[in-house]
Amino acid sequence: MSLATWTAPTAVKSVGWWRAFLAGVGLCAVTLSVDLGLGAPGGVGRWTVGYGVAAAVLLVVALVYAARRRMPRRGPGASYHWLQCHVYGSTLFLLLLLLHMGASMPNGVLGWGLWGGGLWVVATGLVGVGIQKWIPRALSSGLSTEVHYDRIPELVDHVRDRAEALVAGADESVRAFHRTTLAPVLAAPRAQPIYLIDISGGIRGRMRQFDYLQQLLGDTDRSILEELRTLTRTKLEMDAQYTLQRVLRGWLYVHVPVAVALAVLVAFHVFAVWYY
Repeated sequence: MSLATWTAPTAVKSVGWWRAFLAGVGLCAVTLSVDLGLGAPGGVGRWTVGYGVAAAVLLVVALVYAARRRMPRRGPGASYHWLQCHVYGSTLFLLLLLLHMGASMPNGVLGWGLWGGGLWVVATGLVGVGIQKWIPRALSSGLSTEVHYDRIPELVDHVRDRAEALVAGADESVRAFHRTTLAPVLAAPRAQPIYLIDISGGIRGRMRQFDYLQQLLGDTDRSILEELRTLTRTKLEMDAQYTLQRVLRGWLYVHVPVAVALAVLVAFHVFAVWYY
C-alpha cells in the first residue's frame, strides 16, 4: 500500500482528522521507542503518568460528544468535528491506556476492568461507525420511502386502514388476495432478520404477486390493486427501516453503558492515585 493511500484513504470522511490520528499514533510509537530503547527522561514513572493523563483527557472529550450531539446549534464547533474527535480520540485512548500500563498485560481487577472496558468500547464504537455508514447508504439505495422511527407504528396503522377502505369496495378476488396475502404484511411493524441480508426485504419479489391478478381485473379494480401495491411497498419499506433502526438502537445498548462504566473506573483510578 502506497504512502498516499495510507495518508488519504478514500474510506474516511475527513482526511485531516485521519492524518491527525496517524500523527497521534506516530507520536505514541516514538515515545514508546524512547521509553523502551533509550530510557525515558525523568524516569519511566513520569512518562507512564503522562500517558494516563492524556488517555483520561481523550476519554473526557469522547464523552463530551454525547452531550454535544444533543445541542447541534448551541455548542462550540460543528457536531461533525466532535464526532470525528470522538471516534479517533477513543481509539487513541486505548493505545495510551496500553502505554500507561507499561505496554504489558494489566494487573489486578481494576487493570483488567480498564483494559477490557476500553477494548469493548473501542470495538463496539468501530462497529457503530460501520452501522451508521451502512444504514444511510442502505436507505438511500434500496428504499424509496424514509420515515422517522417513532412515527412508524402510526403510519403503519394509516396504511392498514387505507388498504381496508380500498378493499371494501373491490372485487371478491381482490378481497381474497388482501385477506390471505396482504393483511398479514400490513400488520404492526416487525423487525425481520431477512432485511439485514436484503435491504429491500424481498420487496421486489413480493410485488410480482400483484402482476398476475392485475391481468384478470377491470379498470376500477386494477386501479385499486395498483394503490394496494403502493401501500404494501410502503409498509415493507417501513419494516426494513424499523429493523435497521432496531439494530442501531441495540448497538447503543451494548456501547453506551460500558462507556459510562469505563469512565467511572477511570475516575476511580485517578482518585485512588491522587489520594494515595
